[in-house]
Amino acid sequence: MKKFILFCFVSLLLAAPAHAEIMAMQPNVKLGIGERPAVMFVMLHNKGAATRLVSAASPDFERIELHTHKKNPYGMMRMVQVDDFALPANGMLALKPGGHHLMLFGFKGKKGGDVRIDLNFANGATLTVRAMASRREKAGHDKMHHHGH
Repeated sequence: MKKFILFCFVSLLLAAPAHAEIMAMQPNVKLGIGERPAVMFVMLHNKGAATRLVSAASPDFERIELHTHKKNPYGMMRMVQVDDFALPANGMLALKPGGHHLMLFGFKGKKGGDVRIDLNFANGATLTVRAMASRREKAGHDKMHHHGH
């Protein structure tokens, strides 16, 4: 009987949902002007072991790519697609203008409405982030400077 009770207790512990180790703070989705892609910025806080953000998907967009800025051989910053972003143990990953960010192509949602983006990590974790899809200002007034797309 004691073994049965111990088995039930261990089973209950294993079945209980794990405390969220990765949290999203201040998600911001700016829609592109015309056919230009949207962009997502967010601050990710990891309370667990190191992992990597490896992909993202959304029912509100056709596809999502991970992008960053790198210097080209001439010293100019250029936006490039990458495979993943490091998320350090007990650390932060900032997806922000001029740095790492998500490019969201083929908007299928409603302007001014919420969008859902699922972030997928190398450790198997998935984090669903909701954000308001707001319009980007016209060229010249846009503070995000997404050249090359």
